[in-house]
Amino acid sequence: MTASFAILSDIHGNLEALMQVLKDMKSMGIMKGISLGDNIGYGPCPNEVVATLLANNIPSVLGNHESGILTLSEQAWFNSSARQALMRTQELLTPATMDHIRKYPRYDSFCDCRFVHGCPPADIRTYLFEKDDEEMVQLFGFFEESICFVGHTHDLDRILWDGTTLHRNMSAESIHCLKKHERAIINCGSVGQPRDGDNRAKYIIYDPLERCFLIRKVPYDIQKTVSAILKAGLPKVYADRLW
Repeated sequence: MTASFAILSDIHGNLEALMQVLKDMKSMGIMKGISLGDNIGYGPCPNEVVATLLANNIPSVLGNHESGILTLSEQAWFNSSARQALMRTQELLTPATMDHIRKYPRYDSFCDCRFVHGCPPADIRTYLFEKDDEEMVQLFGFFEESICFVGHTHDLDRILWDGTTLHRNMSAESIHCLKKHERAIINCGSVGQPRDGDNRAKYIIYDPLERCFLIRKVPYDIQKTVSAILKAGLPKVYADRLW
């Protein structure tokens, strides 16, 4: 894919998954990428994940877990186990990591694409599945770019809009190409905590010239991450979910 780049989301402190995704990107000849946030939370290696993204020149937008760390009053939004994980993550974070996540913007835009954690135009909390078809059509009026990439749900999804008809599904095929007049909202799944019934790390490669995106599913050492989660004193549920 010429001039392609990768979109990663919801890494959640899972360094093992991230490292395998980076290896897969390299094998595909992909040198550029962006993260849709929630690089921290749930997982045992938040500092290492943030530092690895920085070392690989992968910028990130703000996720709700970063926001929950930066604005303590927002922790009330999380359920009890997520809040417990967030508080433990806060104890793990170094000043350098804190300084870096403070720089995350609520959204980014390039190559006629918008990048936001939750929902366009710049919402970090709203889940895409909370929107019915009428509300989904309205979302396309909230951003100018042809495509908006989102995360947050930890599941893959594809919403297409041609100005008349809304199509909402993610087919089983790994390559998807947009038609000339189509716009899209694409949920990129999760690198570090997938919830789509497939425990491999997910990310997307997008070719802005061909307007095609490719879903990548990457295996990694889950047991190593599970052991690290338990050792770090994070809630066991986030280790169990990886299987």
